[in-house]
Amino acid sequence: MPACRWRIRSFVVTVTLLACLGQALAQSVYHAKGPWIDDQGHLFALANLQGSYTVFTMAYGACRRVCSTSLRVVENLHALARERHIALNFAVIGLEPDDDKPSDWAAFRVERKLQFDDFQFLSGDEAATTDMARRLGLHYWHYGEHTMHDFRIVLVSPEGRIVRKMEFFDEDPAMLLP
Repeated sequence: MPACRWRIRSFVVTVTLLACLGQALAQSVYHAKGPWIDDQGHLFALANLQGSYTVFTMAYGACRRVCSTSLRVVENLHALARERHIALNFAVIGLEPDDDKPSDWAAFRVERKLQFDDFQFLSGDEAATTDMARRLGLHYWHYGEHTMHDFRIVLVSPEGRIVRKMEFFDEDPAMLLP
């Protein structure tokens, strides 16, 4: 094969691989838009979670149905992971940027006795929240003064890909364990 043709093929293969890598990084949950603020009011980089399995869900403080159920399932999953000595991170992302403030999440954490280092309660702006919901495959919409949303809890790989998802509250949460 002439050198010119070999270089062209090498170039095409390299560009294709870089495009695939770029697309994979763009879809990674850990590369979602920010900024993210934790429940202590500090900037939080999702990249801090990279390299470990992480359970993600989205919720908002005013929700008394789906969010309460989601968070109870996440709490049970956390207890199960600790019981089985499985290292996981847990991230709860606020759905209502104007209402889910760091102080609200801090009070929620204390109220629910979730003061573990492997739990993150994060708030972002509207663009970050929308991007995260898209990456997690969680649909939400506004209905009057309420935010309606899917029940969805996902397990994200150390690279940031969704590897398992729970979409019904009556499924066994153990299915999310790596």
